[in-house]
Amino acid sequence: MHPLINIVQKSVSLTEEEVAATLYFFQKKKYKRNEILLRAGEVSHHVYFVQSGGLHQFYLDEAGNERTCNFTFENEFVTDLESFSQQTRSASSIKALEPTVCYQVNCVDLVELLKQSPAVSEFFRIVVERVASESIRRTKNLLSFSPEKQFNELLEQRPDIFQRVPQKLIAQYLGIAPESLSRIKKRILVAAKS
Repeated sequence: MHPLINIVQKSVSLTEEEVAATLYFFQKKKYKRNEILLRAGEVSHHVYFVQSGGLHQFYLDEAGNERTCNFTFENEFVTDLESFSQQTRSASSIKALEPTVCYQVNCVDLVELLKQSPAVSEFFRIVVERVASESIRRTKNLLSFSPEKQFNELLEQRPDIFQRVPQKLIAQYLGIAPESLSRIKKRILVAAKS
């Protein structure tokens, strides 16, 4: 089964017509490592579903420092939600971490697909709900948890990140300096051995 349809059907049931419409509107595109899919300041016109590879979403703070807000890997969706839904300038950029294959749909086509398919409409409602919940959880963790607790949670929930993402970006994601991340990793490895 097509990976996109497989993910959608885990949450909702699609008719054959809905499967055909979904595959018609989502276009396959390949991106090279470090290729920009969305640049801050542009309007986000696409939602991306990652079939293979990984994406890095980030923004620049007032001092011009890069701040990581998200990593997206296989079977996950990403866009700058505010920019996409309101067709305003994006605050974030999205870049390929590694060679990546996406299925992407533009705003006009997604609106048409949602009109045609109540099930796909329900699926995207669920996706937006999950994104909002994850965003709230992440903000709470950044404000409430120590860097070490955040590191442990990330290790538990997304261990693949540590194999696929440069340490500098993981440190940014956790809101700490790379040296602090190195110290936390050492402490945890030492504790695990003893």
